[in-house]
Amino acid sequence: MSGADQVRFVGKIYGIDKDYWIVSGRLDDEVESGLDSNVESRGVGVNELVYWVTDNLLNDWVQLPDAHPKHIICAK
Repeated sequence: MSGADQVRFVGKIYGIDKDYWIVSGRLDDEVESGLDSNVESRGVGVNELVYWVTDNLLNDWVQLPDAHPKHIICAK
């Protein structure tokens, strides 16, 4: 969670094989890599917050990717 600001615990998902802890926050630097023109920028709309997940609190946290329109359509 390097560069994260205003991090807060979101919750825990109980899985069959592993449990997952989720936190959300904002990134200080707004570096974005090759986003489509129809994807909302980080810090705006559905990409307002960045999410991280881990299955072990002693391991590294993995940053989840920004949401794309196809993700939202699939979730509906």
